[in-house]
Amino acid sequence: MLKDMDFGVYGKGVDGYVHYSLAMDRIREEEENRKALMDEFDNDEDNSDSDDLDSDDFASDDFGGDDF
Repeated sequence: MLKDMDFGVYGKGVDGYVHYSLAMDRIREEEENRKALMDEFDNDEDNSDSDDLDSDDFASDDFGGDDF
């Protein structure tokens, strides 16, 4: 029964089934890793945004200069 089954590019029979099964396991594992990485990225605080912003003190800025 299994020896007659064709798994396309993975081959026929037991060998095809093994290759197909391993490929599907690998795809599932990569998807889980990708999802975990994206969840970690989404939940992680981005401290660089707050560090890059200037303070609300605009006294040091020279908006009236003739540099333009």
